[in-house]
Amino acid sequence: MVWDPPKKPVNVTRMIIYSFIPILSIYAGWRIQKFWVLLGINIVIGFGVGMVAEAAAAAANTPYLGIVISLAIQIPVSVFIVRHFARKYNEKIAASAPPS
Repeated sequence: MVWDPPKKPVNVTRMIIYSFIPILSIYAGWRIQKFWVLLGINIVIGFGVGMVAEAAAAAANTPYLGIVISLAIQIPVSVFIVRHFARKYNEKIAASAPPS
């Protein structure tokens, strides 16, 4: 299909760097075929935790604290998941490649 990523090993370090930026972490998820996992995590953490933290920040009269808390949770979770699934993806590609 046109939207499927190429079946080549990925650079795990590059995918981890991409996961530091929430929008690029979705690309990293697509590239390692875990798009829906990372999209769900970014939406749930971004909106769910962000809304709860923003309500607490409003009560404490500290603007933007909700965004900071949301990103402080979202980025490490995305990094961990991308690193884990990128390694698994590379193992799967290496196992399916014909021996040289």
